[in-house]
Amino acid sequence: MVEWAGVAALAGILGGCGPAVSNDGGKSSMIFGLFKSKYTTTVRPELGGALKRETAYPAVSTPPAPSYPTLRNVSADAPPPAGVLATERKPQPPAEAFIVDAGAGQPAVALVNTYGAKQSTGFWEIQPGTPARFGKARTGTIDPAQSKWIMWSSEGVLALPANRILFHLKYHDPRPVDALFVYDIAADRVRRFADVTPDWARGLPLQYLASLQVRPDTVLVRYGSDKERVGPQRYVNHFDHLVLFSPRHPDGLEIATVGLDDGNVRRWGVVGSRLWLETTDDRANPPRSNVWSLDLTSVL
Repeated sequence: MVEWAGVAALAGILGGCGPAVSNDGGKSSMIFGLFKSKYTTTVRPELGGALKRETAYPAVSTPPAPSYPTLRNVSADAPPPAGVLATERKPQPPAEAFIVDAGAGQPAVALVNTYGAKQSTGFWEIQPGTPARFGKARTGTIDPAQSKWIMWSSEGVLALPANRILFHLKYHDPRPVDALFVYDIAADRVRRFADVTPDWARGLPLQYLASLQVRPDTVLVRYGSDKERVGPQRYVNHFDHLVLFSPRHPDGLEIATVGLDDGNVRRWGVVGSRLWLETTDDRANPPRSNVWSLDLTSVL
């Protein structure tokens, strides 16, 4: 009886230390005492294995212009191949194209969203010398299970070094899924990269990718994963993933995964070869902010 009373008393004490926060799966995440969940940061060993805590966020460098073909987003008046491309994106088009211009021996290629009764996404070449017209369709499929999807479209696209495109895709299989894929233009091949969640702090429309140009041929990409509901219409991500793309790392090198215990990234920039991060943990009231840095020399 004494042992049971002690257990009951301990349960009562712990239960009174904080509220339970429900996640979307209906499970309860008890935020109290020694049993608080930990979402820790991991850094590649060659970068020192840890972020360095700093006292203030500095004046960061202006990002350089990319030395590789960049991306432009335009609308089309009809789906490909008949559609004519505009010079800008107009509201609610029947189709839109994210075009990476020709370069390094490769043709101009577009990721095309087609809207209507069934949304879909595919890759098309742009006719050489006729930038307003689609050329031939690319044959690469996005996923082996693509034939079973109900509908799919991209809501974020980024041109990468080494003739690659990183893109977000929302698809239904039939459950809704958000994922990132990398398209190799030269090989006409798509590779699934990661599941992804929006950057909730950026509001609507939802944004799934952020990028920081580190050098003309090097870009750092950030995306979130593993969401948690912390209040009505309020979410946080347990992890922010930082991935470096360059000719040296054409398929992406994850340099760090920033855990929520160190905050979600709100600002980032580069001074020399050092990456600076300003983070916020919105679970706290008021939110808890931190400043970190990381020397990127060994991976550049």
